[in-house]
Amino acid sequence: MRLIRHPWVGRDLVALVDHIVEVTGGDQAAAARRLDEVDALLADILANPGSGMRLAAPLEHWLVRHGGRGHRLTIVFRADSERDVLYVALVAFGGQNWMAEGTSRKSFGR
Repeated sequence: MRLIRHPWVGRDLVALVDHIVEVTGGDQAAAARRLDEVDALLADILANPGSGMRLAAPLEHWLVRHGGRGHRLTIVFRADSERDVLYVALVAFGGQNWMAEGTSRKSFGR
């Protein structure tokens, strides 16, 4: 399955790293571990793209999975089995309002 990230997912990951580095007093290794957790959660989603909590309007047809240490990572995604594509709308960390952010990312310009 091909993975397509919303153009702002890169921004999500930069913000995640910046936040962790800031709150840990510069611990780059802690930020790298969280990025590894993001990769592991994405791999789990790719292995079973139908698994996740189904979201209601305004994010109907999207799913969410939480993971990583303390289940503090959130990934909002949608699988298109006909095209064999997994769309990732956002990656959030901690107490971010991912529902509000997700509604602005339903379109991938396709």
